[in-house]
Amino acid sequence: MKKKLITLLGILALTAIPAVYSAAQGMDEPKDMDEGSGWQSGRHGGGMDKETMMRPRGSGGLEEMKGMKEGQGGPGFMTEEETLAVIKKNDPAFADKLADFKTAAPGKYKMIIAIGGKMLAGARFEQDANMEKDAVRGLSLEFDSKELGLKYDKAADADKPAIKADLKAKVAELFDLRLKGQEIRISRMEKELARLKKNLENRKANKAKIVDERLEQLTGEGYGW
Repeated sequence: MKKKLITLLGILALTAIPAVYSAAQGMDEPKDMDEGSGWQSGRHGGGMDKETMMRPRGSGGLEEMKGMKEGQGGPGFMTEEETLAVIKKNDPAFADKLADFKTAAPGKYKMIIAIGGKMLAGARFEQDANMEKDAVRGLSLEFDSKELGLKYDKAADADKPAIKADLKAKVAELFDLRLKGQEIRISRMEKELARLKKNLENRKANKAKIVDERLEQLTGEGYGW
């Protein structure tokens, strides 16, 4: 059961990137980049809403993010070194971007690593290479989409159509990845529901036996080993 929950956590993380990722803005940002407002605004993904901030520990809320920023491992997480290794294996170009970001914008770098560690943990426990690859690709696409959105705002009118076309292609691919994750989640939920229904029907069919066994336990009239 724990393994299933961790796997689902990794899948769900694909849909949670925008709110958490935008929280990295304003951390160690060069002032002349003027990126803080762009990354936090609703146009480029939006900041965390009140509901996200108020979630209890273990559900992706503020307390959980504090631990994520430190790059620590743990249930449902991977360390910075583990995360970087997986990213480098699946997308060396993106790993190089992160290496540059570590010096240029450490706040963003830490948040990307934290989110990546959460996403990739599911694939690690599931030992699913395809899930791992999709998680890395989703992280890379989200990063590129944010950057292209900012680039579009500052671009000359003549350059905007090409940037917009590139952004649209990445957003479309990211949509497909998220849809795939949702389909996997639904499929697993359906299988779990079928298992629970079967168990319920078996209990109904064996009601008399189950009641008698419990009665013997409570009265001490049953036979011990």
